[in-house]
Amino acid sequence: MAGAKFPVVKGIRMRVTKTNFCGLPLEGPGNYTVTDGWISASLSPNMKAAEELEQTNAEGRVCVADRTPPERKWWDATLTLCNVDTCLIGMITDWPMIVDSEGNVIGFGDQSEVPTDTAVMIEIWAGASQASDCEAPENDDIFDAGSEITGRQFGYFAFLLKEATLGDFEIGAQVSTFTLTGITGSFAQWGRSPFNPIDIDGSGTPGRYLEEPDPDQHIWVQRTPISPPDVTDGCCYLAVQSVTTPYFGETAVAVAGDQPDCDFEPEPEP
Repeated sequence: MAGAKFPVVKGIRMRVTKTNFCGLPLEGPGNYTVTDGWISASLSPNMKAAEELEQTNAEGRVCVADRTPPERKWWDATLTLCNVDTCLIGMITDWPMIVDSEGNVIGFGDQSEVPTDTAVMIEIWAGASQASDCEAPENDDIFDAGSEITGRQFGYFAFLLKEATLGDFEIGAQVSTFTLTGITGSFAQWGRSPFNPIDIDGSGTPGRYLEEPDPDQHIWVQRTPISPPDVTDGCCYLAVQSVTTPYFGETAVAVAGDQPDCDFEPEPEP
Protein backbone atom coordinates (compact mmCIF):
# COMPACT_ATOMS: atom_id res chain seq x y z
CA MET A 1 0.00 0.00 0.00
CA ALA A 2 1.53 3.29 -1.11
CA GLY A 3 1.68 6.08 1.44
CA ALA A 4 0.22 9.52 0.75
CA LYS A 5 2.65 12.39 0.27
CA PHE A 6 1.98 16.08 0.76
CA PRO A 7 4.21 19.06 1.50
CA VAL A 8 3.86 20.73 4.89
CA VAL A 9 5.16 24.11 3.77
CA LYS A 10 2.74 26.74 5.00
CA GLY A 11 -0.44 27.03 6.98
CA ILE A 12 -3.39 28.07 4.87
CA ARG A 13 -6.47 28.03 7.07
CA MET A 14 -7.58 27.10 10.57
CA ARG A 15 -11.09 26.17 11.73
CA VAL A 16 -11.92 26.20 15.43
CA THR A 17 -15.07 24.50 16.75
CA LYS A 18 -16.41 24.54 20.31
CA THR A 19 -16.87 21.08 21.84
CA ASN A 20 -17.36 19.41 25.17
CA PHE A 21 -14.49 17.76 27.07
CA CYS A 22 -14.63 14.69 24.80
CA GLY A 23 -14.83 16.52 21.48
CA LEU A 24 -18.61 16.50 20.97
CA PRO A 25 -19.40 19.49 18.71
CA LEU A 26 -21.87 21.83 20.40
CA GLU A 27 -24.65 23.24 18.26
CA GLY A 28 -25.33 26.90 18.84
CA PRO A 29 -24.44 30.51 18.00
CA GLY A 30 -20.80 31.55 17.85
CA ASN A 31 -19.51 27.99 18.14
CA TYR A 32 -17.16 27.83 15.15
CA THR A 33 -14.97 30.12 13.11
CA VAL A 34 -12.52 29.91 10.20
CA THR A 35 -9.48 32.19 10.23
CA ASP A 36 -6.22 32.89 8.45
CA GLY A 37 -5.13 35.13 11.35
CA TRP A 38 -2.62 32.70 12.79
CA ILE A 39 1.15 32.52 12.62
CA SER A 40 1.97 29.00 13.76
CA ALA A 41 0.70 25.89 15.49
CA SER A 42 3.03 23.46 17.22
CA LEU A 43 2.57 20.11 18.93
CA SER A 44 5.11 18.43 21.20
CA PRO A 45 4.48 14.95 22.66
CA ASN A 46 4.37 14.77 26.45
CA MET A 47 5.65 11.31 27.30
CA LYS A 48 5.72 9.13 30.37
CA ALA A 49 9.31 7.87 30.40
CA ALA A 50 10.10 4.19 30.29
CA GLU A 51 10.61 2.68 33.74
CA GLU A 52 13.46 0.28 34.37
CA LEU A 53 12.36 -2.80 36.34
CA GLU A 54 15.17 -4.73 38.00
CA GLN A 55 15.49 -7.25 40.81
CA THR A 56 18.74 -8.59 42.22
CA ASN A 57 19.24 -11.90 43.96
CA ALA A 58 20.92 -12.57 47.30
CA GLU A 59 24.32 -12.43 45.60
CA GLY A 60 23.63 -8.99 44.23
CA ARG A 61 23.34 -10.15 40.64
CA VAL A 62 20.44 -9.13 38.41
CA CYS A 63 17.96 -11.98 38.24
CA VAL A 64 15.06 -10.12 36.62
CA ALA A 65 15.35 -7.16 34.27
CA ASP A 66 12.66 -5.55 32.18
CA ARG A 67 11.26 -2.14 31.37
CA THR A 68 7.90 -0.58 30.71
CA PRO A 69 7.47 1.06 27.31
CA PRO A 70 7.31 4.86 27.06
CA GLU A 71 3.75 6.15 26.77
CA ARG A 72 2.30 9.27 25.21
CA LYS A 73 0.16 11.11 27.76
CA TRP A 74 -0.89 14.01 25.51
CA TRP A 75 0.59 16.61 23.17
CA ASP A 76 1.52 20.07 24.43
CA ALA A 77 -0.02 22.52 21.95
CA THR A 78 0.88 26.12 21.19
CA LEU A 79 -1.04 28.47 18.88
CA THR A 80 0.31 31.87 17.91
CA LEU A 81 -2.38 34.19 16.58
CA CYS A 82 -2.42 37.62 14.96
CA ASN A 83 -5.17 39.99 13.88
CA VAL A 84 -7.90 37.62 15.01
CA ASP A 85 -11.50 38.12 16.04
CA THR A 86 -11.89 38.49 19.80
CA CYS A 87 -14.56 35.79 19.78
CA LEU A 88 -11.88 33.28 18.75
CA ILE A 89 -9.83 33.97 21.88
CA GLY A 90 -12.95 33.64 23.99
CA MET A 91 -13.96 30.38 22.35
CA ILE A 92 -10.55 28.76 22.85
CA THR A 93 -10.15 29.89 26.47
CA ASP A 94 -13.86 29.78 27.38
CA TRP A 95 -13.45 33.20 28.94
CA PRO A 96 -16.35 35.67 29.25
CA MET A 97 -17.10 37.81 26.20
CA ILE A 98 -17.57 41.58 26.21
CA VAL A 99 -20.36 42.75 23.89
CA ASP A 100 -21.58 46.11 22.65
CA SER A 101 -25.10 47.54 22.82
CA GLU A 102 -26.13 45.44 19.80
CA GLY A 103 -24.77 42.18 21.17
CA ASN A 104 -21.65 42.09 18.99
CA VAL A 105 -18.53 40.64 20.60
CA ILE A 106 -15.97 43.43 20.99
CA GLY A 107 -13.61 41.96 23.58
CA PHE A 108 -12.98 39.40 26.27
CA GLY A 109 -12.05 39.20 29.94
CA ASP A 110 -10.04 36.64 31.83
CA GLN A 111 -10.83 34.53 34.87
CA SER A 112 -8.80 32.89 37.61
CA GLU A 113 -9.69 29.26 36.94
CA VAL A 114 -8.90 27.42 33.72
CA PRO A 115 -12.14 25.85 32.41
CA THR A 116 -11.89 22.08 32.06
CA ASP A 117 -15.41 21.09 30.95
CA THR A 118 -15.11 22.42 27.39
CA ALA A 119 -12.56 22.26 24.60
CA VAL A 120 -12.14 23.24 20.96
CA MET A 121 -11.41 21.16 17.89
CA ILE A 122 -8.59 22.64 15.82
CA GLU A 123 -8.46 21.82 12.09
CA ILE A 124 -5.57 23.09 9.99
CA TRP A 125 -4.99 23.00 6.24
CA ALA A 126 -1.40 23.20 5.04
CA GLY A 127 0.53 22.57 1.84
CA ALA A 128 1.92 24.05 -1.33
CA SER A 129 1.50 23.27 -5.01
CA GLN A 130 3.64 20.51 -6.46
CA ALA A 131 3.73 18.67 -9.77
CA SER A 132 2.60 15.37 -8.23
CA ASP A 133 -0.75 16.98 -7.33
CA CYS A 134 -1.78 16.69 -10.98
CA GLU A 135 -2.41 12.97 -11.24
CA ALA A 136 -4.20 11.60 -14.31
CA PRO A 137 -7.81 10.66 -13.43
CA GLU A 138 -8.89 7.05 -13.83
CA ASN A 139 -12.38 7.93 -15.08
CA ASP A 140 -14.67 10.87 -15.90
CA ASP A 141 -16.03 11.26 -12.38
CA ILE A 142 -13.67 14.19 -11.90
CA PHE A 143 -15.97 16.30 -14.07
CA ASP A 144 -18.66 15.97 -11.40
CA ALA A 145 -16.41 17.36 -8.67
CA GLY A 146 -17.47 20.67 -7.18
CA SER A 147 -15.56 23.89 -6.71
CA GLU A 148 -13.91 22.40 -3.61
CA ILE A 149 -11.59 20.42 -5.93
CA THR A 150 -8.86 22.65 -7.38
CA GLY A 151 -6.37 19.95 -8.34
CA ARG A 152 -4.20 20.65 -5.31
CA GLN A 153 -3.59 18.34 -2.38
CA PHE A 154 -3.56 19.66 1.17
CA GLY A 155 -2.27 18.41 4.46
CA TYR A 156 -5.16 18.19 6.95
CA PHE A 157 -4.37 18.21 10.67
CA ALA A 158 -6.91 17.99 13.49
CA PHE A 159 -6.63 17.82 17.27
CA LEU A 160 -8.69 18.62 20.36
CA LEU A 161 -7.30 21.51 22.42
CA LYS A 162 -8.29 21.83 26.07
CA GLU A 163 -7.14 23.73 29.17
CA ALA A 164 -6.00 26.58 26.91
CA THR A 165 -4.50 29.68 28.51
CA LEU A 166 -3.33 32.99 27.08
CA GLY A 167 0.38 33.67 27.47
CA ASP A 168 2.37 36.89 27.76
CA PHE A 169 1.63 39.70 25.33
CA GLU A 170 3.20 43.12 25.03
CA ILE A 171 1.68 46.35 23.77
CA GLY A 172 4.23 48.71 22.28
CA ALA A 173 5.78 50.02 19.09
CA GLN A 174 5.83 46.57 17.57
CA VAL A 175 3.56 43.92 16.13
CA SER A 176 1.74 42.17 18.97
CA THR A 177 0.64 38.55 18.88
CA PHE A 178 -1.41 36.27 21.11
CA THR A 179 0.04 32.93 22.21
CA LEU A 180 -2.26 30.23 23.54
CA THR A 181 -1.03 27.03 25.14
CA GLY A 182 -2.89 23.91 26.17
CA ILE A 183 -2.93 20.16 25.89
CA THR A 184 -4.60 17.73 23.53
CA GLY A 185 -7.23 15.18 24.49
CA SER A 186 -9.28 12.34 23.10
CA PHE A 187 -11.87 13.51 20.57
CA ALA A 188 -13.85 10.28 20.28
CA GLN A 189 -17.15 12.20 20.45
CA TRP A 190 -16.16 14.35 17.45
CA GLY A 191 -17.32 11.34 15.47
CA ARG A 192 -16.82 11.57 11.73
CA SER A 193 -16.98 15.40 11.87
CA PRO A 194 -19.84 17.89 11.50
CA PHE A 195 -18.09 19.16 8.35
CA ASN A 196 -16.95 17.69 5.02
CA PRO A 197 -13.15 18.00 4.94
CA ILE A 198 -12.15 14.92 2.93
CA ASP A 199 -12.77 13.14 -0.38
CA ILE A 200 -14.98 10.15 0.40
CA ASP A 201 -15.03 8.33 -2.94
CA GLY A 202 -11.84 9.18 -4.84
CA SER A 203 -13.85 11.37 -7.22
CA GLY A 204 -13.80 14.61 -5.27
CA THR A 205 -17.00 14.25 -3.26
CA PRO A 206 -16.53 16.23 -0.01
CA GLY A 207 -17.65 14.31 3.04
CA ARG A 208 -17.05 13.33 6.63
CA TYR A 209 -14.26 11.10 7.92
CA LEU A 210 -14.51 7.54 6.63
CA GLU A 211 -14.32 6.22 10.19
CA GLU A 212 -14.66 7.51 13.72
CA PRO A 213 -11.47 8.35 15.63
CA ASP A 214 -10.13 5.85 18.12
CA PRO A 215 -10.69 6.88 21.78
CA ASP A 216 -6.91 6.75 22.37
CA GLN A 217 -6.21 9.01 19.40
CA HIS A 218 -5.15 12.64 19.97
CA ILE A 219 -4.26 13.82 16.45
CA TRP A 220 -5.64 13.20 12.96
CA VAL A 221 -3.37 13.77 9.94
CA GLN A 222 -4.19 12.98 6.33
CA ARG A 223 -4.03 14.24 2.77
CA THR A 224 -7.13 15.76 1.20
CA PRO A 225 -7.98 17.37 -2.15
CA ILE A 226 -10.86 19.30 -0.57
CA SER A 227 -10.04 23.00 -0.43
CA PRO A 228 -9.95 24.77 2.94
CA PRO A 229 -13.16 26.55 3.97
CA ASP A 230 -13.52 30.29 3.43
CA VAL A 231 -12.67 32.67 6.26
CA THR A 232 -15.79 33.53 8.25
CA ASP A 233 -16.87 36.92 9.52
CA GLY A 234 -16.31 36.22 13.19
CA CYS A 235 -17.75 33.25 15.05
CA CYS A 236 -20.73 31.56 13.43
CA TYR A 237 -23.72 29.44 14.34
CA LEU A 238 -22.76 25.76 14.37
CA ALA A 239 -25.38 23.28 13.19
CA VAL A 240 -24.75 19.67 14.15
CA GLN A 241 -27.65 17.31 14.88
CA SER A 242 -30.12 19.67 13.18
CA VAL A 243 -28.50 19.13 9.74
CA THR A 244 -26.49 15.89 10.08
CA THR A 245 -28.58 12.93 11.20
CA PRO A 246 -27.81 10.22 12.08
CA TYR A 247 -24.50 11.60 13.29
CA PHE A 248 -23.03 8.53 15.05
CA GLY A 249 -23.06 4.81 14.48
CA GLU A 250 -23.09 2.42 11.55
CA THR A 251 -25.95 4.28 9.86
CA ALA A 252 -24.30 7.71 10.16
CA VAL A 253 -24.55 9.81 7.02
CA ALA A 254 -21.43 10.11 4.85
CA VAL A 255 -21.95 13.78 4.01
CA ALA A 256 -22.65 16.44 6.63
CA GLY A 257 -25.45 18.92 6.04
CA ASP A 258 -24.67 22.47 4.96
CA GLN A 259 -23.97 25.01 7.67
CA PRO A 260 -26.47 27.89 7.88
CA ASP A 261 -25.58 31.55 7.47
CA CYS A 262 -23.10 32.78 10.05
CA ASP A 263 -25.67 34.90 11.92
CA PHE A 264 -28.42 32.26 11.75
CA GLU A 265 -30.94 32.29 14.60
CA PRO A 266 -33.17 29.22 15.02
CA GLU A 267 -36.89 29.63 15.41
CA PRO A 268 -37.86 29.72 19.10
CA GLU A 269 -39.59 26.59 20.34
CA PRO A 270 -43.33 27.04 20.91
